[in-house]
Amino acid sequence: MSATTVISQPNVAIGSSAAVRRGVLAMLPLLTGYVPFALVIGSACADHGAPLAGWTGSLLIFGGSAHLAAIRTLDSAGVAAAIFSGLLINARLVVYSASLARRWAGQPRWFRIAAAGLIIDPTWAAAEQHADRCPDPQEQRGYFLGAGLTLAAGWSGAIALGALIGPRLNGLDLQIVVPLCLLALVGSALRDAGSRRVIVVAAVVALLTVHWPAGTGLLMAIGAGAIAGLMHDRRRSS
Repeated sequence: MSATTVISQPNVAIGSSAAVRRGVLAMLPLLTGYVPFALVIGSACADHGAPLAGWTGSLLIFGGSAHLAAIRTLDSAGVAAAIFSGLLINARLVVYSASLARRWAGQPRWFRIAAAGLIIDPTWAAAEQHADRCPDPQEQRGYFLGAGLTLAAGWSGAIALGALIGPRLNGLDLQIVVPLCLLALVGSALRDAGSRRVIVVAAVVALLTVHWPAGTGLLMAIGAGAIAGLMHDRRRSS
């Protein structure tokens, strides 16, 4: 048997088992940091009296900020507002998907469909960093699937745990884990001057728009960071 795992056709090779393992190992530290965030969401589901529905939502809304915003908006503004809030916050995934689509233009269709549901902040960052180091498409497939499925399984399991033990978490101040998860995600990028500029601009705009409704401030921060990154790339190429 070759080092590459094949499902049924040569075109559906997942990638080497070593690439899958690298993806799993790369995601485990981030997953550890995201577990408290998932517990917060599970606890919020328990507080709303719908732990099962909240856990199911982890499979449909693969994004902590959007999931938490939808839960909190549900009681105060209704179902339509909750759905709109979740979609608006997760609109940033369109930018992530466009970025990876450029790298995955030559990937098989099955992979692009399967990977679409796994694109979120940490998996996008992991995929971008790995693609810079490893241009081989098969290795990128294996790495991303290993990382993405590890995060999805751990995230969903932690939300289920939070929903089960939700009342016991009330004495813990877990809300601080939301910004800590962001710091864990962007920390390694601070070594690069261009990345630092993007992060600082986005952070300042997010701070200034923190009270804007329904996640619009987050979209403004993403847009500002994208513009800062584009300007840096143009200056560097000129």
